[in-house]
Amino acid sequence: MNILDNISSVKFDRSTGAAALAETLTRGSKWWLIGLRLHLSGAAAVEDLTVTIASGVSAVYNIVLSTTAMNGLTDVPLTFGDGTNGVLIDSGESVVVAFPNGNNVTWGLELISAGA
Repeated sequence: MNILDNISSVKFDRSTGAAALAETLTRGSKWWLIGLRLHLSGAAAVEDLTVTIASGVSAVYNIVLSTTAMNGLTDVPLTFGDGTNGVLIDSGESVVVAFPNGNNVTWGLELISAGA
């Protein structure tokens, strides 16, 4: 089953800031993380953007889904899973996006998901 067959179930969670990026997305039931889009108003410092699935059971089950070296980047589009179904996130889990933002550039983040 392709979750994108039901495009009306796709959600965009948006946030913005100019300090360190530390965003957490949690839903009440199982859902699919499809991707993210991050835009920076200026070039990033030599730092990493990380996307982590934080387990609701125990930290021993946390996984780093993605690490992107941001040196000089201003735009980062990421797709998770196979591009049609994303990554299944359990009801007790959260997705955590972090970027130190040492240059204090303004950022805009869109997390793209479907389901709950």
